[in-house]
Amino acid sequence: MFAVYNEQGRTFRSTLEDLYLVKGIRPVRGVKRAAHSIGDEKEPTALSYYNKEAIRAYKEVIQAKHDEVISHAYQIMKRPVISVFDTTPITDCYILLAEKSIRQVPVTNSQNIPVGLIRKEKILEKLIIEDNEIREVKASSVRELMDYPIITADPLSDIRRVAKIMYEHDLNCIPITNEADMFVGIITRTDLIYAISNFPGLTLMA
Repeated sequence: MFAVYNEQGRTFRSTLEDLYLVKGIRPVRGVKRAAHSIGDEKEPTALSYYNKEAIRAYKEVIQAKHDEVISHAYQIMKRPVISVFDTTPITDCYILLAEKSIRQVPVTNSQNIPVGLIRKEKILEKLIIEDNEIREVKASSVRELMDYPIITADPLSDIRRVAKIMYEHDLNCIPITNEADMFVGIITRTDLIYAISNFPGLTLMA
């Protein structure tokens, strides 16, 4: 299940298929169908000893982790979620991002309802920093710079579908919200890469 929020709050909550029909939410790129699936790949007839050893080791890892197969967003999302209010001063938000070493943060209104996402790049466009000190601010609050509408997923969303949305819309992250319209987690590209590298079954199971 996916949802869309703008500066007024939630405007949509339904399936991935319905998301494609939402006005104003358009993928920036499509997904090309692979020429063949992993299951269709044939092993080369002549493999070096090291290649064979790598394949054997990979299969052992998959077998060892068969009980750790992950498929839902809640299994890889980061929590608790760091967020800011739409009224938060730009300077405070910049300091928070720097302290937490993150590049973006979800935004809520005074009722804690998701309304957007603020990125470090956009903040830097409005700040003049010299000698690690903020000298000039060209925007007052997060609300002026936040991205909206934003797409979110629910905790039980399939990880592959989350990855599909992130790819098609060129997103660095996707917040996770529950039915009560609260941020409960966030998934970044790094989280997806970690999941794929540490849970090989994720890349093989349909």
